[in-house]
Amino acid sequence: MKLPHPIVKDTKIVSTFNRSTLVKVLEILDSSHAGEALAAAKLASAMVREAGLSWEQVLAPEIEAPALPAPAARANSIAAGTGPFGYRRDQRELSPHEQFFMVLLSPRTPTEIKRKLRGLEARVLDGEITPQETQDLKFMYQSFVVG
Repeated sequence: MKLPHPIVKDTKIVSTFNRSTLVKVLEILDSSHAGEALAAAKLASAMVREAGLSWEQVLAPEIEAPALPAPAARANSIAAGTGPFGYRRDQRELSPHEQFFMVLLSPRTPTEIKRKLRGLEARVLDGEITPQETQDLKFMYQSFVVG
């Protein structure tokens, strides 16, 4: 059994929410590319929503875990599983923008691949990547983020 994270108080359940990942996503809001900043804002919002938190809770000094759902609801959510960075696996497929950022933010993505991805960045943000590049991005997302 995992011990509660020090930032979560008075609970036995640890949220899938990762504050340091959210910080990395929010730093992208300062990008000079409007599409990149918008994708980061949407990703941050999804992370908070999927963790079952409000922005007020996220900005509080300590994050309190949400109330425990009923046993039947909890069994269903456990069966569905949670994905990387708080995304639920049973939700929609991520857009190439979102996959791109998730691959860049993943600690499992090798530095060399992150450098190569930076060369694709403008085209991903403009929606101008080829179908093959879209498939490659999806493969990297599956390999380095989802695992």
